Amino acid sequence: MIKKHERVFSIFSIGLVFVLLNSSIFLSRVDASDHYMDSLSIIRFNKKVKAPTFTLKDINGEEVKLEDYRGKIVFLNFWATWCPPCRAEMPSMEKLYTKFKDKDFTILAVDYQENSRVVKEFSEKLNLTYPILLDSDGTVGSKYGAFAIPVTYLIDQQGYLIGKAVGPRDWASNESFELFNHLLKTSPDS
Repeated sequence: MIKKHERVFSIFSIGLVFVLLNSSIFLSRVDASDHYMDSLSIIRFNKKVKAPTFTLKDINGEEVKLEDYRGKIVFLNFWATWCPPCRAEMPSMEKLYTKFKDKDFTILAVDYQENSRVVKEFSEKLNLTYPILLDSDGTVGSKYGAFAIPVTYLIDQQGYLIGKAVGPRDWASNESFELFNHLLKTSPDS
């Protein structure tokens, strides 16, 4: 025979399990991007900060404006061909771009103060297909505080900074793919 206090404890336990399960589901929805950003050591922006706007030329001499990518998640990477960690992460960036380029996602790789011929030869050698821009005088890098490279900024669909990754990453990792899947699913336009 079950005693009254055992019955109350059983009902309380079942209720507690239900609350915990529901709150963990809620937390997984709310904090999923935080989890993936933490696993990639990406620094989150806690305040809404607009990404500094810019217009740069790409390696083919065409003008590219950040505003042209409004409505997309923008992966903004500052790098240089002489930087070994930058070169090391470029192939994984290409895999990330290939996986998500048909969604509301783009990579803008901003070369920091190098000759366009050198950058174009480098990109052709690695078969990079994402847009590569030239920050010839370092003005855009300075606006973003990109004093060490590689550094990557994540920008949301409305043009606000989401996070910053200092140093190289494996952008083709499962954590990275999950982060961008989540960011694209939580888009206000999806």
